[in-house]
Amino acid sequence: MFGIAAQLALKATNFLFTIFIVNQLGGSAYGQYTIVLAWAGLLSFIGDMGITTYLSREISRDASKANDLFWDTVTLRFILAIVCSIFTIGAAQVLTDYSGEMILGIGLYTITYFFSMFIAPLGSLISGNERVDIASILNVVMQVSFMVVAAIFLLLNLGFVWLVLAGPLTMPLVLVLHIWAVRRYRLGPPRFHINPRMWWSVLKAGLPFAFIQLASTFAVRIDTIVLSSYVSDEMIGWYNTAYNLTLILTGFAVSFNNALFPTLAREHENNPEIVRPVYYRLVKMLLFISLPIAVGGMLTAGKIVALLYKPEIAPAAIPLAIIVWDIPLSMYHMFSSYMSTAIRTEHRAARIYISMGVLNLVLNLLLVPQFGVIGAAFATVVTDLVGAAQFYFLLREKLGAGLGFKRLARLGMVTAVMGVLIFILSDQNLFLIIPISATAYLAMIWMSGAFTPDERGLLTGFITRRLRPRTA
Repeated sequence: MFGIAAQLALKATNFLFTIFIVNQLGGSAYGQYTIVLAWAGLLSFIGDMGITTYLSREISRDASKANDLFWDTVTLRFILAIVCSIFTIGAAQVLTDYSGEMILGIGLYTITYFFSMFIAPLGSLISGNERVDIASILNVVMQVSFMVVAAIFLLLNLGFVWLVLAGPLTMPLVLVLHIWAVRRYRLGPPRFHINPRMWWSVLKAGLPFAFIQLASTFAVRIDTIVLSSYVSDEMIGWYNTAYNLTLILTGFAVSFNNALFPTLAREHENNPEIVRPVYYRLVKMLLFISLPIAVGGMLTAGKIVALLYKPEIAPAAIPLAIIVWDIPLSMYHMFSSYMSTAIRTEHRAARIYISMGVLNLVLNLLLVPQFGVIGAAFATVVTDLVGAAQFYFLLREKLGAGLGFKRLARLGMVTAVMGVLIFILSDQNLFLIIPISATAYLAMIWMSGAFTPDERGLLTGFITRRLRPRTA
């Protein structure tokens, strides 16, 4: 809960900071900035190849694995960082018509690969030992330091390239703090020792995670890259303004998954049956949170954009009304991906993400030339719908039926009634619509029977324990 609370606070801060970035840069420069992040982020999997996730899972299952894998992971990531940097910059120069300023931004971004070769394995030592509190604090420090440096550059009107540079400038501090943390809490690192003969086996073990990383990043980034060939930088800025609003919300789910993953991996190793009820209840909670956000976001997209951004960003409301439906879908398939890794079905999860990446590319190539950002928004939602369906059938096969569709249907009906209420209140101020609709939604959910008596008891018990005064 400490880790989740820290991440919630950080995501809320990131939400406000993203608004500041968009308003400071404007639609066109923000579009160029997102293209740089999309291109470099899409190819960044080469710098890791899934071995960091593999290291984290193995440490979660057996802490002694750190002695065998840590320095080999660092060494492999150094080699991969060189390959990744050359390929990322070279491909951008040869395959695109990006401006020199954008190529420079991509080059600056690749500096982060070399800091990550230490930071990511050190983070695996921390998270693998289930010290989510330490990992959360370090993540907060990393994000806050970036925001401080980036804010200074933005206030000086230095442009999007300086915003990219803010990342590499803050990473030395992050690296020092990671080293201090693992030593302070006696988590390692182990003595330097490498075994090149095992590198191929480590790379092979990391491949499923690499495919998941590539395909999931592909699904998020490829739309921006395809859009860059057909629409203006300003329109790309509108699209990514809408998309980033949804990513900020799904980021809460990522924070929760990161906090839960080491425990799930350990419990599945020791007592596989305990994972089953956790999956059922958490899926229902994700839908309980995300469905009203999707309905409310669709019906109030224009008000949200008008409230947060300058008038020149107003067209972002149109893709937002579509892409907001990606929130429940991506929350579910991201959680399912972590669950699949925990129960050791990452190979099948990788195949699902590969199919999602291919589908997203095909849909973008078909829809973007005709419909622009609207086509990209529909491509994203359809891709994640197909991915969520595949993960549902995978986990139903492995964990069995038990989601309780009758109760989920009640949840859906209550959400629909809330949507009607929002539509009726559409002429009112957003600050009036949100509390009225949220209160009505919670009251209807409680009376509808969407949650079982046991689930309601867990919720009320959790709340009362949090509110109960602590005794000395």
